[in-house]
Amino acid sequence: MNESAQPILNVDDYDPSRYARTKVLQQAGFHVLEAATGQEALRLITERSPSVVLLDVNLPDMSGFEVCRRIKSDPKTTAITVLHISASNILTQHQVHGLDSGADSYMVEPIDPSVLIATVKAFLRTRRAEEALRRSNDELEWFAYRVAHDLSEPLRTITAHVKLLERQIPGDLNDNTLQTIHFVADAAERMRSFIDEFLRYAHLTHADRVPVKFDCEAALQETQKSLAESMESSQAKLTHDPLPVVTADPALQYVFQNLISNAIKYRRPGVPPEIHIAAAFEDEKWLFSVKDNGIGIEPQYLRSIFHIFRRLHGRSIQGNGIGLALSQKIIEAHGGEIWAESDPGTGSTFFFTLPSHP
Repeated sequence: MNESAQPILNVDDYDPSRYARTKVLQQAGFHVLEAATGQEALRLITERSPSVVLLDVNLPDMSGFEVCRRIKSDPKTTAITVLHISASNILTQHQVHGLDSGADSYMVEPIDPSVLIATVKAFLRTRRAEEALRRSNDELEWFAYRVAHDLSEPLRTITAHVKLLERQIPGDLNDNTLQTIHFVADAAERMRSFIDEFLRYAHLTHADRVPVKFDCEAALQETQKSLAESMESSQAKLTHDPLPVVTADPALQYVFQNLISNAIKYRRPGVPPEIHIAAAFEDEKWLFSVKDNGIGIEPQYLRSIFHIFRRLHGRSIQGNGIGLALSQKIIEAHGGEIWAESDPGTGSTFFFTLPSHP
């Protein structure tokens, strides 16, 4: 590949070092941009989008650590590779601090030119591989979304016309004909439910969203309204501790709804569901728990239940294997974790965490 197509930003306030490094890079075929200050570097990054930034730690207006932090905290520039370079900040704690600040590597001068070139090329290879994988994933996701979307309309048509056919056929339907119509309607409804959930999965996991003040108690009340019919028919009892207001994506509403809906769905025969929700603040994050008295989960399945399309009960319990996978995506997008603990035959508890500053 032509390396000149990969812009490199060389940031150093010491002219001789910056000049020598630029020369080495240019001789290797790279197009090089230069900056002597942090502000100049940030301006060039915004305007020119370099693939790699060679960033001196000591700059006259701000530290290289701060420049790196700003690069990595901006979604538009976070994918840029940052290599810290320093001749004075060479202690282990300096390197640890630089890497913890978001840098992809930390190099101590003097640096052999061949090592510098090989390092830059290695990071560029990694970047190209990541971009190729991202493009492939985007194409696959678009294809799946398009197929699901295009299937929705004919399925609605099938469902509507089956119901219309049932009403319009003259005379009494015999049992076989009636059963056949019900089979068609039920299959169409299951597929429609699956497609709706899949489209929701695609939308919630790829849409750009802005965190807001999210009232968990208000979200719980909305969930109870939407699940009122199933709660009433199952005689479910829902209790909760005081729940916080957090900074979160509104999609968090889906997590509450999915976990409570599952607690109702996977209840023990003849035992009304009892569900309790709690929240506690510890180690700079909120820990939520949703506990039920349902059928429970065997230990070997506690991790795989979060895999998309993974179901444990076939058609005996309605579902499509998307809900928990989507809940995991939403929680992880906030920087949290979700997991389950269970005592088969007694009940399960689902836990998830939300950082105080997602």
